[in-house]
Amino acid sequence: MTDKKKLIIDCDPGIDDSLALMMALASEEVDVRAITAVFGNADTDKTFENILKVLSLSRARKMPPIGKGAQNSLSGKPYKPRFVHGVDGLGNTNLDRPKIDGKIEDAKNLIMRTLSQEKIDTVVTLGPLTNIARVLIEGPAIKEKIGQIVLMGGAVYAAGNVTKDAEFNIYQDAEAAKVVINSKIPIKLVSLDATRKILYTKNTINKIKHRKDSDISNFIQQMFKFALDYHKKYRQRDGVYLPDVLAMCVVLDEEIGSFKDLSLDVDIEKDIGKTFVNLKVKNEVKFLEEVDTDKAVKIFIDSINKLIG
Repeated sequence: MTDKKKLIIDCDPGIDDSLALMMALASEEVDVRAITAVFGNADTDKTFENILKVLSLSRARKMPPIGKGAQNSLSGKPYKPRFVHGVDGLGNTNLDRPKIDGKIEDAKNLIMRTLSQEKIDTVVTLGPLTNIARVLIEGPAIKEKIGQIVLMGGAVYAAGNVTKDAEFNIYQDAEAAKVVINSKIPIKLVSLDATRKILYTKNTINKIKHRKDSDISNFIQQMFKFALDYHKKYRQRDGVYLPDVLAMCVVLDEEIGSFKDLSLDVDIEKDIGKTFVNLKVKNEVKFLEEVDTDKAVKIFIDSINKLIG
C-alpha cells in the first residue's frame, strides 16, 4: 500500500500506551515515522525504555526513529511518580532494557526534523503535551506540516481523574496543553467523556490470543493481570479503561464515532488543567462525542491478535 497514513506518536508508556503502540505496529494502514517519549505514566527514562521494550517484543518490520523528550512540564514543575501502571510503567513485567546503538535523539529535535522532511498526516499524543508544545513554540510555522493531531486528554463534560475537572495528561502540563489546543492545528480530542464508554473486562480480554510460546503474548497477559488486579483493589472496578487504545482506534478508523465541533481552552490559573468551552478562542476542536464501542473493541482485539500471530 502506497497511501499509508504517516504518524508521529508521542507517548508515555504506560500499559494502554504500549497497547496503542502495538496496534499501530500491527496495522498495514499506517506508517510510524517517529516515536517520542514524554514523562507521565512514569518518568521519561522509563517511558523511553518502555518504547524500546515494546518495539523489541513487537519485532517491528521497520524500526522507527525514537526520541527521548521532556522530563517535566514547561513551567519546570517537578514530575512526581505515579504507580497506576506499576513501578516500571508496564505492570511490573520487569523486562530487560534492549540495547540501543548510537546517541539518543532529543524528542523535540526528532519531531522537528521529521516534519521538516515531510508532511505528517497525524500526530498522535498519548501523554502530557510538553514535547509537542516545545516544537510549536520553537518553530510555529512547522504546524503547517501536521495534518491533524489525535489527542488523548481532557474531560469536557465528564469528571476529571486528577481533580474533579482535570484529566491526567492535561493536568500534568496545562500550559503545554493550552499551547497545543490553541494552535489552530486540526485536533480530534479523545477525552475521558469517550474513553469511559468502554470498560475492558476479563471476558473481553480473554478474546486476546494467549500463546505461551510467544513473548509478546505473555507480556500482554501479565500487563492485563496487573491492571485488572489494580483496578479491582483500588478502584473497586471489574475491568480497566484503556484511553490510549481508543485514541489509536480513532487513528485507524476515523468513522468509529461521531465528533462535535467545540471551541475549547485549558485553565492554567485557577482550576489547573480543566478543559472547558471558550467561544472566544474559536479553535473548533473535534470532540469525540459518541463511540461505536463494539467496533472499537473489535479493532483493538483484531490488531493485538494480528501482532501476536
